[in-house]
Amino acid sequence: MSPDFDRDVRVALYQRWTETGAAPSRADLAVWLRCEETEIAAAFERLAEQRIVVLEPHSRELWMAMPFSAFPTAFRVTARGQSYFANCAWDALGFAPMLGCDATIETVCADCSEPETIEIVNGRPRLATGSESGVVHFAIPAAEWWEDIGFT
Repeated sequence: MSPDFDRDVRVALYQRWTETGAAPSRADLAVWLRCEETEIAAAFERLAEQRIVVLEPHSRELWMAMPFSAFPTAFRVTARGQSYFANCAWDALGFAPMLGCDATIETVCADCSEPETIEIVNGRPRLATGSESGVVHFAIPAAEWWEDIGFT
C-alpha cells in the first residue's frame, strides 16, 4: 500500500460517486483501486476519524462524503445530467462549485412544506421563481454539527 493510499481512496470515492450518483461500496472501490476490500475498510475508518467521510454505523459503508449523502434526503441536486442527494441545504449549495457547473436543488420549505427549487446559474443561487432572495436557516450552529453529524 502506498503512503498516499487514503488520498487515492478519497479521490476514487468522489470520482465514482460523481459519475454514478451513488455511494461506491468498499467492494466497488477495491476493484477500482485493485486492492483488498479490507484495505478500503481500513482507509474508510481513517477517513472517518479525520471527518472526511461519515460511515453508516452498522455496515461501515459510506453514509456521507460531503456534500454527498448515500441515503435519500430532502435535498436532491441535479448537475451534469446526474442526480445526487445532499446532506443538508449547506451541502446542496456546494455541488455547483465542486463540480464546476450549474445545478438545480429540489427541496421542501421546512416552514410551509411547499416544494422549492433553487437554481445555481453561473455561481449564483436563485429560486426557480426568478427571485435571488431567500432564507436558509440552520437550527444548530456549524461549530456543533459534528456532535451528531448524522442527525444535524
